[in-house]
Amino acid sequence: MTRRVRDLIVSVAVAVAFAAAWLGLPAVVHAAWPDKPVKIVVPWSAGAITDALGRLLAQEYSKALGQQFVVENRPGAAGNIGAEAVANAKPDGYTLLLTNPGAFVTNHFLYKTMPFAPNDFDVIVVVAKFPNALIVNKDVPANSVKQLIAYARANPGKLNGASAGVGTSGHLSLELLKNMAKVDIVHVPYQGAAPARFDLAAGRVQVVVDNIPSYVALVTDGSARLLGVGTRERLEDFPDVPTIEEAGGLPGFQAIVWYALAAPKGTPVEVLDTLNRLTNEAMARPDFQKQLKNLHAIPVGGSRADARNFIKDETARWKTVISAAGVQAQ
Repeated sequence: MTRRVRDLIVSVAVAVAFAAAWLGLPAVVHAAWPDKPVKIVVPWSAGAITDALGRLLAQEYSKALGQQFVVENRPGAAGNIGAEAVANAKPDGYTLLLTNPGAFVTNHFLYKTMPFAPNDFDVIVVVAKFPNALIVNKDVPANSVKQLIAYARANPGKLNGASAGVGTSGHLSLELLKNMAKVDIVHVPYQGAAPARFDLAAGRVQVVVDNIPSYVALVTDGSARLLGVGTRERLEDFPDVPTIEEAGGLPGFQAIVWYALAAPKGTPVEVLDTLNRLTNEAMARPDFQKQLKNLHAIPVGGSRADARNFIKDETARWKTVISAAGVQAQ
């Protein structure tokens, strides 16, 4: 490199820095994103639904952008450990978060103190939702949502409702049902979904309002009955099963688990828009839709504004439920 060329480069750099300072802009000019691997933090263990969804998205982004996207599992504290790591990460587009409502909504009402706030993130897109459903043991004398509500009202405290633990989606969905239907069902928390399923099949607990895929086998073998789904519309896989909203006369009832992609607050808008666009493009393809269906997921998508509004509505819903039930995580 000649001295003249070096002097020209220095002059241009000084001019850029001076102009940036005068305009109040950062003087660093960033390379095209992404020019190195991007990390998607999943605050749950490998093999969980969030993990599977994260890996599916990572494949899509890697293929579209020609750069590796990798999933990093950071489980613990109901998703708070992984979410905190992302909240504190550099907002440069190289650290993302994929998680369920815990980090963005419910944990902030369940825990006395939290290591991060919802506005520490830029939400990119709500990727998918997984419907919860009202399922009862085969011996419960109710064949519909309305019959179950009537039975519970006539027998307060007689029915036991299982969940995978305090503050889980199954627990909060049960509390939502109790609140809206004005019924007394005793909550029985378990250490995970497996023992809850076992006791529902055995009749030691009688009711769950939890994720459908976990209970399909019990419904299929006749040890449990599916009375209603927690979505606002009937499901393609269970077209004859009504929604809890319509079958129970509970306007506005919705109990789902959803998963959203986010980045640390301040991540460049171009990065957020690119990931939102790629996610929506993937969801429009039949092959991607099939992969989501294999996970029993319902695609959501939409704009970044749609995602913010959706989470705002979910925040209002679950704040009311948690406050009314007095739920507090340990």
